[in-house]
Amino acid sequence: MTYIEDIELSDSAKAHAETYLQNVEITEQYRAQLFQWVGTYLDESTLENIIAYKKSAHWDHPFESIRSEAEKDLELTTLYASRGEQYNIDLMVFEGNLLILFNEVLSKAKEHLEKKVVAH
Repeated sequence: MTYIEDIELSDSAKAHAETYLQNVEITEQYRAQLFQWVGTYLDESTLENIIAYKKSAHWDHPFESIRSEAEKDLELTTLYASRGEQYNIDLMVFEGNLLILFNEVLSKAKEHLEKKVVAH
């Protein structure tokens, strides 16, 4: 298993991020945007649905597309952060960790979908 700051990367990625967001002191608008990002990109079933849609719509590179969208959406959340939050090193590290968690969840979703395809 992969660990980030003593947190095991497993199905708890979303729960870990949500717990952090509930306890960190940030503005409510920024918190709401981060919760929305977490709900979209750290939820394996949501990612599977996005992947399935992109594959059905014949996207050339659905996984790269999702990765790019996740990165851009996370960058956009900072528009809701105060100036102090934008330069807060702890929040920068948290956002970096969110991307690492996302990549892990995306890999799991990809593996899960490949198993479904093989099973059919």
